Amino acid sequence: MRIILLLLLMAGPALGQTLTLPGEARFGDDRRGARFTFLCSESAGPQVTGVLGVQLELPRHDTLRRQFNFDAFEGPDARAGRRTQLESQAAGAAARMQTDVSGSIGVAEDSPFLFGLHAARRGEVARLSELSRLMAPLTLGAAQLSWTQWQPRGAAIEARLAVSAADAARLRALLSPCFPR
Repeated sequence: MRIILLLLLMAGPALGQTLTLPGEARFGDDRRGARFTFLCSESAGPQVTGVLGVQLELPRHDTLRRQFNFDAFEGPDARAGRRTQLESQAAGAAARMQTDVSGSIGVAEDSPFLFGLHAARRGEVARLSELSRLMAPLTLGAAQLSWTQWQPRGAAIEARLAVSAADAARLRALLSPCFPR
């Protein structure tokens, strides 16, 4: 299933809508801009399964390779384990999720490493439900998403996204069709 999801993600907006918002990442003394990309794609018949997802893009990842083991997360079948913790918060709503992610090196000019968390809209009912619960507070108004990426040995990357009320409205329009009903 992960290979199918990876192929869908590589196809990009042609198979779904995305929204990218700027955030910040910290690893020890290193602070840098990061990007959070949200995805919702429709199921299109029996051959194409829709996806709900979020991705953390860490620019210039190569400058951190000595201290962070990106290789453990690379590929659709990465086996780094449940080393990702996400938390979302908005007024009156909060959610937390501990999970595994896979990643790849992006093609953007700033050579980002992409940590991706995705759930198929068919066949992954539990993961889709958990990811939907995590994302729902981000659609309610001013909110925050925290992404802590632990590695097998060593310190974690901590990334934060502040969601404005306007961004929450954009996320609601994008993500709501992918939330289970």
